[in-house]
Amino acid sequence: MLHCYIVKTLSKNLGLIQGEAVLKYVAPKKHSHLNDVLVPIMPMNEDTILVVDDDKDNLQVVIHYLESKNKHYHFLSAPNGLVAMRVLQKRLPDLIITDWDMPLMNGIELIRQLKTQPSTADIPVIIITGVNTDHQNLQIAFEAGAVDYIRKPVNHLELYARIGSALSTYKAMRTIKRQQVIIEDQKNRELSTQTIQLTQKNQLLHAIQEKVQTVAYKLRGELKQEVRQIEKLIKSNLSLDNEWDVFRLHFENVHPHFFEDLQQRYPGLSLNDQRHCAYLKIGLSNKEIAHIFNISASSVITHHYRIKKKIGMTGEQKLVDFILQMG
Repeated sequence: MLHCYIVKTLSKNLGLIQGEAVLKYVAPKKHSHLNDVLVPIMPMNEDTILVVDDDKDNLQVVIHYLESKNKHYHFLSAPNGLVAMRVLQKRLPDLIITDWDMPLMNGIELIRQLKTQPSTADIPVIIITGVNTDHQNLQIAFEAGAVDYIRKPVNHLELYARIGSALSTYKAMRTIKRQQVIIEDQKNRELSTQTIQLTQKNQLLHAIQEKVQTVAYKLRGELKQEVRQIEKLIKSNLSLDNEWDVFRLHFENVHPHFFEDLQQRYPGLSLNDQRHCAYLKIGLSNKEIAHIFNISASSVITHHYRIKKKIGMTGEQKLVDFILQMG
């Protein structure tokens, strides 16, 4: 059974935090049990903070001081890094405050684990410790991915300032990333529209060219020469040969290094495979990709299955999801 500390009681160890001398009991109101995390209901302006510490007194004191400073904090808690990772599967906080020394999974191990998962990699983590306090420990914490480091006993003013700074930076970076996603999505839509339009234009011109060639074959004399001129005009506007080059140029403006990374990681992919991956990256459906290659949608699905085998994906994974996660 997953156990998650929910704290609202007094700390009896007042020496843990410097600054204020008196603590008082505050009735529970905003701390979440794990079940609460499953369907969280909270005001949109609240910042969620996950506090991780195996010492209940430490955990209670940190939360009490933060709540006394800001009534808009919403708290989650866990006794070690392993439990914290399970809590994060249910709810992602805006900030994590973790102790260093804990059983099962310590604070440094927790941070390293967070950085391996896209959903938690950007969550800021402040590490608090009363044991690992030398400069070498500081370097270890920052190299692992901590954004800040606080030594015990904690000064409450320092705690407020560092948490406020971490949250402000995180919100700013999150806003920037959201804007980047919106811009990238818009560029992808424009690129996919241009690609489909170019393909449709080439297919139409190619069909007209075939009709003109059929008609020209039946003609004689000056009229035949005029029809041949029309055929040359059509051919000059056909861009079948450089259609991919034009697409790739615009694609790399939106997704630089995509093809380079794809080739380095999976050198066995052919040019045709790379084209399929690129079209998936900009959000084209199997039907739209089939239209570009002038093949059936089922043939596209078969080709994508072959690509999955080349890059070592399992049957359950979707190729489109894998491609979208690539830089």
